[in-house]
Amino acid sequence: MGIKHFIAVAAAALLALAASAEGVSPRIIIPQVKSYTLSEGSIVLEKGAAFSISATDAKEDLSGFKAYLETCDLSLIPAAKGGPKPVVRFKIGPKALKNAPKDAYSMVIGRKDISICAAEISGAFYAVQSLIKMTAASPGRRLACCRIDDAPRFSHRGLMFDVVRHFHGKDFILKQLDAMALLGMNKLHFHLTDNEAWRLDLECAPEMVRKAAFGDSKWFNTIFPGRPLTLADAPEGYVPGSVYDDGAIYGGYYSKDDIREIIAYAAARNIDVIPEIELPGHNLALLHVHPEFFCDGEHMVPDVFCAGKEAPFVFFEKVLEEVMDLFPSRYIHIGGDEASKDNWSVCSRCAERMHSEGLKDVFELQSYCIRRMEKLINAHGKRLIGWDEILEGGLSGNATVMSWRGTAGGVKAISMAHDVIMSPNTYYYLDYGQDAPYKEPLAFRTYLPLDVVYGYEPEADIEALYGGELSQETRARILGVQGNLWSECVVSDSHFEYMLYPRAFAIAETGWSPKGSKDYETFRENAIILSRIFNEKGITTFDLTGEAGERREARNEISRITRSAKAVMRTGNGKETDASVLVDGYLGGWALKGSDLWVKIPKSEITIDVDLGSAMDIHYIGAEFADHNARRCRAPQDTEFTTSVDGINYVPAQVPQLRIDESSTSFAIRTAGGTVSTRARYIRLRFNLGSEKVNTYISEVIVN
Repeated sequence: MGIKHFIAVAAAALLALAASAEGVSPRIIIPQVKSYTLSEGSIVLEKGAAFSISATDAKEDLSGFKAYLETCDLSLIPAAKGGPKPVVRFKIGPKALKNAPKDAYSMVIGRKDISICAAEISGAFYAVQSLIKMTAASPGRRLACCRIDDAPRFSHRGLMFDVVRHFHGKDFILKQLDAMALLGMNKLHFHLTDNEAWRLDLECAPEMVRKAAFGDSKWFNTIFPGRPLTLADAPEGYVPGSVYDDGAIYGGYYSKDDIREIIAYAAARNIDVIPEIELPGHNLALLHVHPEFFCDGEHMVPDVFCAGKEAPFVFFEKVLEEVMDLFPSRYIHIGGDEASKDNWSVCSRCAERMHSEGLKDVFELQSYCIRRMEKLINAHGKRLIGWDEILEGGLSGNATVMSWRGTAGGVKAISMAHDVIMSPNTYYYLDYGQDAPYKEPLAFRTYLPLDVVYGYEPEADIEALYGGELSQETRARILGVQGNLWSECVVSDSHFEYMLYPRAFAIAETGWSPKGSKDYETFRENAIILSRIFNEKGITTFDLTGEAGERREARNEISRITRSAKAVMRTGNGKETDASVLVDGYLGGWALKGSDLWVKIPKSEITIDVDLGSAMDIHYIGAEFADHNARRCRAPQDTEFTTSVDGINYVPAQVPQLRIDESSTSFAIRTAGGTVSTRARYIRLRFNLGSEKVNTYISEVIVN
């Protein structure tokens, strides 16, 4: 380190210490800014301070921004002749910040005033968000003097709200838009239709909210085994935009006026609202109302409309035209995911469509559905977004792919020259549990803590495809990142927020802050501060200070005598697979799905044989299972352990059986087994899950 560089670093450190001693916030909090230079002194930004705007070369209407400045947490007032001098001075326009990217700003906090320069209103807006966070985090609203130069990394910084499985009212959505703005997020993906309900009142399809926006329960129908989907007619006197729950009927929908209010509120916070209308799958609610849209013959798949009939296309074309007229967003999301082709494979109407259109298989038939909708969307000057399944069967070049099945869809989309939004379930599905499930509300059976969300780098897999640094053209196709909160398990508003924050903080920082700037320890400290700020605003957050973390028993190898053992598993139909993971000495962690420490076993008669390699004295035999009835995961009630010296003659091991309360819905890790006193080389475990529609997860056969 050169002497000049050393002096500069030392000076910055001294300034930071001095600022800290004054009780001043020495740096901005989430998302991390592009450039921050601390200087001497500080300023107190009082509520009611005056502001001025110089925008002689700006072409934008400033009235909305001025109104926002008066109503936001800063509570600024316009400077007037004879009144207080402006404390916050804005310069907005192309000349104010030359050659600046969209949403960029420059801010200088001095001892007497604060100067903000931005080429567009959006940049000035984000400077205000930084001020809101800095004042909220600073005792007495005293800010350290500094210079900030900032701009976002990606153009798409979004969250997806599933309001179908469980409905969340208009006022709650407006509240979340304020939170998103504070995080520098600019896209709300609004999931409005799915199997369980239809949440948007349209003139072309009024029957959908009358007959498919309410049900007999606020519990998503597949959380608990065997619960049928039941829909109910809209109750009399229902007020659109509100949650209806009288104990017998639950649900709700948005009127077009509700949507207009949400869109306007979002626009004032620089947020685009992107609607999603699902097709061709995820349409159980639609087919409940319009059974004539089913394929001819047997309906093996209850949620996919017939791609051979014209009526479903006419319906969706009218719906999309009305949706596009309502939503000003450049993008329209049409889903396209998880559409089973089983009905189409045996449907005469679909066969006729494939023949007439020259389609070679049902995958190209799905592509036909997507292309037909895309042609309509493009004709209205808009662009289509779909989940990564829309790549199957071919896709036109201007469609945007949202990669959700890990990162592979995004990599494939880039290789095919499509724009992509990275939204991998492995990092950004916020319905996944974020801490030890014994202390958490009901969640999907995967463990996704804050540090994993924060650690995701959206360019990494794409760089691997191209062997290193990306070209400017390729990098430009990565539009950004998005977190998705599906609400199968998320019923209440507070639970919804709890699952979002602080993990949405991590997504926001990845979407905004410069590549290579991440530091998790600093981020975590800032996330605790920002969570407190959110709590003061009435927003529920996960408590990072009480985080339990990954299961301790999953972090280290356990003591055992199976170090050199081999294990195989056989199902009732005679299929045999290697089961070495069950004697590897590592117990399962909190993540069941997607973990290589747990083995998922579907309903079947199961035999697991362990060969120790030689006869040994054995004092304990057991097996560890996961049990979570609310997610169709059950530990076996009856297990049979036997031992053998020669692999032919087996003797029962007298160990206790699991006995589980059938009504239990909470997550638990259960061990079947106990102490023994025997000598054996072979251990056999048998159990039968029976005919119940459940799975089980086993992590280890423990022998000592």
